[in-house]
Amino acid sequence: MDWSWKVFFIALPITFIFAMFSRGATNAQNVAKYGPEADYRASPGMALLGSAFGGALWAAIITAVIGLF
Repeated sequence: MDWSWKVFFIALPITFIFAMFSRGATNAQNVAKYGPEADYRASPGMALLGSAFGGALWAAIITAVIGLF
């Protein structure tokens, strides 16, 4: 099996939601460690962009692994 855009676009929203959830789950630790500028609410655009990038990266990894089988 090769690269499948169908698998990638199915995995993308799932991994995006997972990335947003993990960003929210670690927010309190980041704020405690780095201060209020580390709060994802301080820069929502960058939070979305970072989660989209992370979700796309995980979706690509999942697609590549599925493509190996």
